[in-house]
Amino acid sequence: MLYFVMIALLLLLPEFGSAATMDATVDGAKKEGKLILYTGMNQEDSTKLIALYRSRYPFVDVSFFRAGSTPLINRILTETGKVSDLLLLQKNGLLGKIVSSELVSFPERFKDKQNRWVDIYTNYYTIAYNTNLIKPSDVPSKWADLLDSSWNSKIALDPRAYDWFFGLVVAWGSERANDYMRKFNQNRPTLRDGNPLIVSLLAAGEFPVAVTYAHSVERLRSKGAPVDWVPIKPMIALPIALGLSARPVHPSAANLFIDLVLSKEGSEAIKSMGRVPIRSDVQPSNKRLDPRTLDLIPLHVSSDEMDPEGFRATLGVK
Repeated sequence: MLYFVMIALLLLLPEFGSAATMDATVDGAKKEGKLILYTGMNQEDSTKLIALYRSRYPFVDVSFFRAGSTPLINRILTETGKVSDLLLLQKNGLLGKIVSSELVSFPERFKDKQNRWVDIYTNYYTIAYNTNLIKPSDVPSKWADLLDSSWNSKIALDPRAYDWFFGLVVAWGSERANDYMRKFNQNRPTLRDGNPLIVSLLAAGEFPVAVTYAHSVERLRSKGAPVDWVPIKPMIALPIALGLSARPVHPSAANLFIDLVLSKEGSEAIKSMGRVPIRSDVQPSNKRLDPRTLDLIPLHVSSDEMDPEGFRATLGVK
């Protein structure tokens, strides 16, 4: 799924990136004086990117609407039409085309062929484990290992992790993924809301294994916590994407923002947040997280093609 991270309301100018166009865009942004962002990022990360933008372009007054998925979608519905995520915007012709010289630094599989969106960082689902509770020889090394009855009631999972399941659908096909989920649920996973909580409880030893984000586990592991993760195949990647509305409001200011976020400086800022940047010439904080070395399945599926309530019902959650 393409998450709403930022949707700047604009129509990009052609050939953005040349010196002449940049100068003209800066002049235009000075006249506009404003920029509106819609974001599902946490407030700390959003604030850091906005601070970077303001340091470069202090003459632009930036405001942002930050919310979870449903309220964010409702706000965008009010302003731009019927949408549910970036792919639905694209289906309805509501995304503008990104024209930036920075796009060349992003791998093809992490951006739209028509440049309607581009992934700026990604979260990987993996099998994580507590190294004090599991011997190296007993670490589950593939998804099928979690179906063994020895893991009954020992695997933690966020009941909202339907995107992990639909990533498996993309990788394996519906029949195999549904069969896997049925068998997985027979092991009565321990359900906890939120991957940050799951990783913390995993480190505390509340359960030995979890299906969660690799970068979150790596962050704690680097601080000495007794946790580790498996470079599993396939690894479901949840891209966090940048998209642009086709309806301009502050086009010049938004052009500057998009180009800055896609730049190497912008990706380095994303890296400093503990995220895994997509840009090819920016290495993640740990080489193990390098997307070029992992068997990633980027989940580019519109939310209208998924069934989160059905996934929760499978787990027995209302």
